[in-house]
Amino acid sequence: MKIPMTIDGQAQLRKELENLELSLSEIADAIGEAIKHGDLSENADYHANKNKQGMVLAKIAQIKSRLANAQVIDVTRLAKSSRVVFGTTVTLVNLETENRDVYQIVGEDEADIASQKLSINTPVARALISREQGEVVEIDGSDQLIRYKIEKVEYI
Repeated sequence: MKIPMTIDGQAQLRKELENLELSLSEIADAIGEAIKHGDLSENADYHANKNKQGMVLAKIAQIKSRLANAQVIDVTRLAKSSRVVFGTTVTLVNLETENRDVYQIVGEDEADIASQKLSINTPVARALISREQGEVVEIDGSDQLIRYKIEKVEYI
């Protein structure tokens, strides 16, 4: 199954992979040092570093799999329209409070609400996909229905 991600999301995953692969040599050195201390059955440093090595190897495998299955989307190369699609940046206006929120719809791995990056898998993003600039969307909040107007759709 293809995993949608932006060019930035792919670059972030590649950087994380590079950092993890670099940390493997440090972990291997720590394991080697722990082995020098003798009896491995009661060597906490050895067991801790072997555990850490296993977790890093699992994370590396996960990232490699996600990159291999990535469907990288460059939103700047898409045909521009007023329709919300994966990768677009959307300005929403809450019709009750008139507050404006700006979100980019991104892949699951790159989502970060503090950076205004909203996962494609969230209810808000799913409600926005294929909608047009100027449309009103209703999103079921935790305890109420929230109405937003799509003020702007940008392919940036």
